[in-house]
Amino acid sequence: MLLLMKGGCALTAFLQVPIQITLFTLQSDRLQVIIYEMENYIQQAKSEEKNVFQKYIDKCKLFYGLTISWIAITAIAIIFGPFLLPQPFPIEVKYPFYVSQQPLKTIIYLHHAVNVYQSYVQVCSNVFVAVLLWFIAARFEILSHQFRKVRSFSEFKICIQLHQQLLRYAKEVTKAVRYITLSTIGFSTVAVVFSGLTFLSRQPLTIKAQFLTVGASSLIEVFVCAWPADYVLSTSNNVGYAAYESLWYKKEVSLQKDLIYVKSRCQQPVSVTVPCMLPTLSLNYYASYLSTAFSYLTTFRVIFEDD
Repeated sequence: MLLLMKGGCALTAFLQVPIQITLFTLQSDRLQVIIYEMENYIQQAKSEEKNVFQKYIDKCKLFYGLTISWIAITAIAIIFGPFLLPQPFPIEVKYPFYVSQQPLKTIIYLHHAVNVYQSYVQVCSNVFVAVLLWFIAARFEILSHQFRKVRSFSEFKICIQLHQQLLRYAKEVTKAVRYITLSTIGFSTVAVVFSGLTFLSRQPLTIKAQFLTVGASSLIEVFVCAWPADYVLSTSNNVGYAAYESLWYKKEVSLQKDLIYVKSRCQQPVSVTVPCMLPTLSLNYYASYLSTAFSYLTTFRVIFEDD
């Protein structure tokens, strides 16, 4: 059982590294354009817009700082686990040659540590995905403020153009990150299930603590992307309400027709989704994700009790 749990968690972590590197590489050109536009927009932002960005930074900095720290603690726990556990290193790892002598034992240990570090860095790359989604959410909120301040047809026309540009930008971002998010959810689910098996079996407290950090990190890894994705859903939808709260009823008929188009478009909010594989990523989806993961653990618990 211990070998199964360790092998499952290690396999998901080490497979996630090359797969996500491949996904980022395939989207490298698109991501470069996205990052360039983000940097350019922030450099040209007005003081009011910077205040909105600062509000989002203040909202998120504590959580993401603690998240990166927690994932770092998980990596450290795995790296230094052999020094704290009663089993000798390497644990349940079979090599076709003798590894108990120095310096070969140290070389293999350092190789394992590098693999764990690569997994840690790749998990933290999801914070970059979250930054892109938070940036979109902030821009939609800025646009909502601009719609509420509209006083003329020319201002309303500018807001509509900005809305179209932002929708195209948001579409590029969601295309770039959706498969990365899908891979994160898939690997995290497997890691949660395998790490949760430790609490269904009789294992030492040190091993349970080590796998607890792995399971918690996997759950946090999905929440890192689900939280900003939920904000993107709400802020992109709120643009329609903001346009409706403007003085459209005092303007020309042509402006009122444009308002109808904006309202109808905002009824389809920007979302991170993969057809037939990933429904709309949001906090509601995260809740269902937790329910599914714990249902898997419940199933395994019934199996173990029957045995």
